[in-house]
Amino acid sequence: MPAKTPLSHDFQALILCGPGVSFNTFTSTPEDFPKALIPVANRPMIWYPLDWCRRANIIRITLITPPSSCKAIEDALSRNPHLTSPELPRADVLAPSVLSQNTATAEILRLPEVQSIITGHFLILPCDLLCDLPGESLLETWMVHAAGVVSSSAAAGGLGVWYPTKSGLVVTGEETNFLTTAQLSQPTVPSSSNSLRPNLSEVVSSSTTDTLNDITESKKSFPIRHGLLRKHGKIRMLTTTRDAHIYLFPYWTLDFINQNPKFDSISEDVVGWWAKATWQDGLVPKLGLDHILQPSSRVKGNPEADEMYNDIDEDVDIASLSTTHISNLLTPPSTPPSPSSPTNTKSTKPRIAVPPFLCYLHPSSSSPSQQTIIRRVDTTPLLLSLSLHLASLPTDSPSPLATKQKIHPTATIAARTTISPTDVLIGANTTINQFTTIRNSVVGANCVIGQNVKLTRCVIMDDVEIGEK
Repeated sequence: MPAKTPLSHDFQALILCGPGVSFNTFTSTPEDFPKALIPVANRPMIWYPLDWCRRANIIRITLITPPSSCKAIEDALSRNPHLTSPELPRADVLAPSVLSQNTATAEILRLPEVQSIITGHFLILPCDLLCDLPGESLLETWMVHAAGVVSSSAAAGGLGVWYPTKSGLVVTGEETNFLTTAQLSQPTVPSSSNSLRPNLSEVVSSSTTDTLNDITESKKSFPIRHGLLRKHGKIRMLTTTRDAHIYLFPYWTLDFINQNPKFDSISEDVVGWWAKATWQDGLVPKLGLDHILQPSSRVKGNPEADEMYNDIDEDVDIASLSTTHISNLLTPPSTPPSPSSPTNTKSTKPRIAVPPFLCYLHPSSSSPSQQTIIRRVDTTPLLLSLSLHLASLPTDSPSPLATKQKIHPTATIAARTTISPTDVLIGANTTINQFTTIRNSVVGANCVIGQNVKLTRCVIMDDVEIGEK
């Protein structure tokens, strides 16, 4: 495993193992076969976010699951060969007693058992995430642009990931979100070629496409508040992107969620109202942010949460490391107030600056083979398309999601079979009988494929037997 950086070492990841309602064909009995264990290209679904954490050097990982699925996940973590690999980080399993298959995502973070394990800034991931975007790049982007390392007194912001659904690997009917962003100020020094900065923007509104449709249907238009246009003269509205449910949250987000018990969804409620509060002043006291964002409140809540940033401030003069120098402008002499001029005797309360919630919008690509994969696998069509896409990746592909062996060494392949060598995966202990043709397909472990069978663009789950034709 690569050496741990201070940032990744202090970050902790929470992986939400949901019920998989859209996978009811496979997850009708979550006690035996929860969504997190559905095979994607012959690996358990939960392997992909765990491997992403490994590549990001995050070692503090907790899987949050309903009690009904806890035993099945724990058994898989101790027995499944993909999940017991020494390279994969060890993950704890937390099953709060009141957590059900229908508990909302924001409500999960409000549970006492969950809050007791969060000791600092944290990362939220879904169990159905496929992502080969370098995790360390995302953490560094958050640290530089959202965490406020220059001033430890400033509250850290948040960062989320969205991706386009109409380019690269297109799946008909994939869920989309309604996202409104504003452009960030351009840096003085151009970003490096591998920086995520060019695709970074500030979220000013986040909701589901269903919410957008309800508003436009009831109002016959989409109203835009003047306060938004006063704060951001140019905004961008996106209706074909999807929230990847990758969130980097500062520790004070827990207070924000506790202060607003009506929040159900992380994407629409937590992120959505946070984003609106950055430009809609009246929301700051209504959401309790005027108290939460006070420096004394944040330090009192958890002094360890900002410890690594305080260390940076004390030991490193960041401004002295910059190669860009700014000359000091002459300050005009202040004019003393005239004795006859009126003075405001009322004390004005300083305005609370709400830190921005930033968005990394993954760039579009016309070719699926050239695009970095960021996708959620939460429907059967997505499971089929992404499994076949991973099967088509060459064994020497630079993608960390590529399989190094197309055919498992323990598989038995009879003579006079036709198996495409570039886009077929065959799992462990599977038997393929003669005169069988397999193209662009994934065959799981412990399967038996009879004679004269033809498979094209198929995903065969584990322990399936197909009789001869």
